[in-house]
Amino acid sequence: MVIAFHVKRLPACLLRQEHFLLRGTRLNHRSRGLRPDRVLTEIQMKLRTIAASLLLAGLTRVANAETVDLALSLVIDVSGSVSTSEYNLQMDGYASAFRNATIQNNMLSGANRATAINVVFFASNAYTTALDSFTILRSADDINSFASILADFARPGSGGTSVHNGTNRAIDLLLAATAAGGALEGTGNLIIDVSGDGTSGTTSSRTARDRAAAAGIVINGLPIGGTSITNFYTQSVITPDGFVQPANDFDDFAAAIATKLDLETGSIDPVPEVPEPSTWALMLAGAAIVWRAARRRPAID
Repeated sequence: MVIAFHVKRLPACLLRQEHFLLRGTRLNHRSRGLRPDRVLTEIQMKLRTIAASLLLAGLTRVANAETVDLALSLVIDVSGSVSTSEYNLQMDGYASAFRNATIQNNMLSGANRATAINVVFFASNAYTTALDSFTILRSADDINSFASILADFARPGSGGTSVHNGTNRAIDLLLAATAAGGALEGTGNLIIDVSGDGTSGTTSSRTARDRAAAAGIVINGLPIGGTSITNFYTQSVITPDGFVQPANDFDDFAAAIATKLDLETGSIDPVPEVPEPSTWALMLAGAAIVWRAARRRPAID
């Protein structure tokens, strides 16, 4: 399933539904005896979910298959070692990168003028969220809207770290979307972008990596932390044709993901520019002058 951006007027029933969601939070804290600060945290998380769900509600789904220039799956670590502030730094970093003009130009420079993106969150297991579905981005406005969704998307959970579960989920979704009859049928440029601050089972991670490589999917990594995490990503996560773009810490994440997405979206082959009519006229005039000069040149005995 693929989602494309066509923002429409949101139905009043959606707004009423979110009103009762927040109202329920106020009622629940009285019955459960929660502290006011805990209630505020709950409301903030629900507001983020509401913001993202309202944006997604304004999208329409594409029924027919569509080939795009790049299908990119973002695989994001939300395990227990990632604090709430660090999760926010990750999501804000992704949003900022997608608002970058160079990255947007890369995404829209191919023959199909379109890039498809989805997001997989993982901890001990991969989570199922509204961002599993690929979203086709065809304009700067589309990309900016998607960036806003990422910035406002509530954390789906927490737990241990199983990188291979996130990777395998991304592989499954990419293969389903690009297979015969899939929503992205015919798309050949497939990339998985894994980011995280932890390691997991070497054998399982390498099995997932090899599975991606056999399917023609490139895996790149953004390890957050020290040398041991970078070594794990280099040796067990990325495919032979992939690369790592380390971040020293979460404060360094925004710069690292911008560099990484610039390289990944740069894999799109740009469409050669067609000369303007005036340029064609100058080229033809120049060719005519050269041809006449050649005809008038006296023959050498």
